[in-house]
Amino acid sequence: MKLIKNKNFKIALFALIGFILAIAIYGLLQLIEPVAIATTPQSPQPVTFNGDKLLIASDADMVATAYADAKLDRVAGIEDTLTVLDLPIDSNNPQISAIEVSNSVMSWPQIIATSPDGQKAYIVEVRSRPEDGIQELETIDDMPEGKYLTVVDLANPAQPKIIESVAVGRNPEHISISPDGKLLAVNLEDKDKELLIVKLQPDGKLGKRFYFSMPSDGTRVDNRTAIWHPSGKYLAMTQDKNSRVGFYRVTITPDDNIQVTPYGQPIEVGNHLTHPRFTSDGRFLLTCDLKWSTNPSPVLSALMNPPGEAIAIRFEPESGKSPAIISRVEIGLSPEGFAISPDDSLIATVNMRRTYLPDFIPAWRGKSYSSLSLVKFDSQSGKLTNVDEYGFEGLLPEQVTFDAEGKSLAVVIFNYREPSPKTGTVEFWNVISGNIPRLERTGYTIDVVRGAHDITLIP
Repeated sequence: MKLIKNKNFKIALFALIGFILAIAIYGLLQLIEPVAIATTPQSPQPVTFNGDKLLIASDADMVATAYADAKLDRVAGIEDTLTVLDLPIDSNNPQISAIEVSNSVMSWPQIIATSPDGQKAYIVEVRSRPEDGIQELETIDDMPEGKYLTVVDLANPAQPKIIESVAVGRNPEHISISPDGKLLAVNLEDKDKELLIVKLQPDGKLGKRFYFSMPSDGTRVDNRTAIWHPSGKYLAMTQDKNSRVGFYRVTITPDDNIQVTPYGQPIEVGNHLTHPRFTSDGRFLLTCDLKWSTNPSPVLSALMNPPGEAIAIRFEPESGKSPAIISRVEIGLSPEGFAISPDDSLIATVNMRRTYLPDFIPAWRGKSYSSLSLVKFDSQSGKLTNVDEYGFEGLLPEQVTFDAEGKSLAVVIFNYREPSPKTGTVEFWNVISGNIPRLERTGYTIDVVRGAHDITLIP
């Protein structure tokens, strides 16, 4: 009784009760889904998806929830694959071919680059295949290291073939091709060789390689992505634990070597950036902030990450102005992949939300399904305006692409929440133009090898 009357005990007891209530209320709030699943037509609509080819990379070595529990749930006989979908789509009889190419979801979704003529594809491995029989790891970071860059001939889309597969460095995790198709930029995890630039031979094979140390403000942490500017004179790179963007000038010297020099200082952009993309005129660099590092605890960050942001950065080196953030807008949870429409007027982000959470968590906001965010973009001012968000079924969707006319979207779904999934999916949406544009589900999907995580349009 004396203890109950003690003032300090009462304060501690009320604090404990308040903490428990706060956790309980927060947990209950997580059961409320603010994003509705978009309506699906009763029967699939015909799809018009224009372009030359769609390429889809599938990582068959793990399921979506392996990020959380390192349980790979591999299925014998299903291997990493590059799927080639000939365009335009014949909804009744889509022309699909596939070839085994080692690749991994353990990077940002830009592991495919294609030559300007659409005849070659370049795929970085990121991580390699675990040995047969391995179904679980201590942590997903224990996945075997990768080293290969594979060149695929697409001249006959019905029969793609590997030209060569070359070891280029430790964990090649992102690739970008220069606008003239002569240079590849590849990000590596090798110390003092964080950036690789490869000269391509006329037949598309890999030529001379140049490795560069990419320090940034005294560190070399997470130089994760590099993307070419439309002029072919610059690279933009996300770096420093995915919080900054640095710009670099690339020049070819008279003796046919390559130099990479900083253009200005890296700029602080966000909390946990995904890959960047330039607009077609090169005046703006766009990226998304997943906000996965808002909490010191990775577990709490995975459970409690706030909505992400789309960000527009001005880049006009010819004007003499320093790169600067022009606009940012809140979008969905975990917006890892995004696409820009051909006329630069719309951005679609694919939000995996919290679909990476394992089955043993019974219910949590964002676990059940994913979403797309549609954002208007003013290509003159750089202003971003969030239009709407659309929920859809499926786990770990990491990339999306517009078709060549900007009238359709294709989204890759890693797998659905089911035991030992064998397939991933490409889901197609219509883009409805107007003053207030919107997205519309067609109900049309194409199954591909499980682990679909990157998709690239050859226009």
